[in-house]
Amino acid sequence: MNKQLLKCFLGLLFFMQLSMAQQDVEVTFMLENHASIETYLEAQQVSFFEGELATLKGFENFVAFSKVGKLAVPEAYFFNAQGELIKNRNKGVSCGATIKKLAKVAHMKTDPTQTLEDFLKDVHILDQRTFMEDGTTLYVVINWAKFLSEQSEVSFNWFNSLHHSDTLKVKVLLLNLDLQEAWNMTQDQKDFLGVL
Repeated sequence: MNKQLLKCFLGLLFFMQLSMAQQDVEVTFMLENHASIETYLEAQQVSFFEGELATLKGFENFVAFSKVGKLAVPEAYFFNAQGELIKNRNKGVSCGATIKKLAKVAHMKTDPTQTLEDFLKDVHILDQRTFMEDGTTLYVVINWAKFLSEQSEVSFNWFNSLHHSDTLKVKVLLLNLDLQEAWNMTQDQKDFLGVL
């Protein structure tokens, strides 16, 4: 394993241990696939369309998300109709309060340098359709992971509540953060993360 890759792994491991230690969570990684993700969601009684499910594109995206603190569950990212990230100060569990005030969220200040289009470059939507469409008032991306199943329950509650929004046209994407079989990880990568 080359030195740069090893540094990346160590950074990922350090970040994950730090963030999990704050929550007192034990993480066990398993390789997932589209079928296992859908089966898990059905068992959790989460109603979804395939166009609402996504995974990270590859292991390098997983590492990049880890480095910038985006491997958080529960977490939601809000984008306005133009696809600009909404500057909400609500992180983690407090996002639930934001979801209850969607009409206000859609008109909050945005960061035009952080766009949904750029965010989606790291993501693979399961049905491979375009997520952005005309007439949408608000886009929401909600993180979840089987390796953080207890925390994901909050994500699923947010997702379900967004389906009941009658006032705005909201598109929601459930972003699964689990390691994927399709990434063809090396044995060194699997061993390093303790993949079962």
